[in-house]
Amino acid sequence: MNEIALVKTKRPDLIEGIYRLRHTVWSHTRAGKPYVRLVLEDQHNAIPAYLWKTENLRLPAELSCVQVRGRMRFRRDGVVADLKELRAGTRRPEDIVRLIPRSLCPLPWLVPFLEVFLGSVRNPSLRQFCSEVLSDDSITFPFVACPASLGYHHNYPGGLLRHSVECAQMIDRYEEFTPEQKELGMVGALFHDIGKILTMTPQMELTSLGRTLEHDKLTLEILAPYLRRLDAEWPQGSAQLRYLLTWRPGRTDKGIPKTPLANAVLAADRVSAGVDAR
Repeated sequence: MNEIALVKTKRPDLIEGIYRLRHTVWSHTRAGKPYVRLVLEDQHNAIPAYLWKTENLRLPAELSCVQVRGRMRFRRDGVVADLKELRAGTRRPEDIVRLIPRSLCPLPWLVPFLEVFLGSVRNPSLRQFCSEVLSDDSITFPFVACPASLGYHHNYPGGLLRHSVECAQMIDRYEEFTPEQKELGMVGALFHDIGKILTMTPQMELTSLGRTLEHDKLTLEILAPYLRRLDAEWPQGSAQLRYLLTWRPGRTDKGIPKTPLANAVLAADRVSAGVDAR
């Protein structure tokens, strides 16, 4: 049982906090009293649980964030939670990565990098941008589960996250850029292939969009709402981030970008892909 799951009190058998709601099943005791079997999940744990008070209960949807309170108990097959309370919960900024369900992550050992990365971004506008992107389940769930390709590099479920993390780590090694430039480069590297969540599935299949469009054309579409908010907070940074996400060598620029940071992001992409493919 992971310590993060428990209330920090003198009662180590208590559980209280926000989790993802999974696998709810209505059932009845031998006496005919209704109860709900479910699983509480986060990045670290998947805790079987029982909710005994069901009068006027309306369960939130699967994968919703729920606030729970109850008590842990041991049985032959492990630890379970008997819940006294379950209601819709609101994520705090510090819970964004913790509440990525472990069962959705083919490579769960990579997820803590996102948590460390968020905490390391010093520019408040850029940190808010990253938090908002990762708070969108429709982006984050496939981001941690999809492949980076179907036949070339990182071609397995979770490959997109691994490739993205590798690229961001490569940018972090540069000493030639200012701290602000490095943060922009790491964010650009982390999200440079985010368009692939619309072109491939975690089941290693092309989507209908993937059969007709390149993922590069979808990256800005996915990030557009968050880039617009970044425009209001830090317009110069937002413009630079767009450039890092989209620049590719062309005839008009003779393959020379307006900023060497764009070359660094592209190089990280190519090195990560090439090493994995080899």
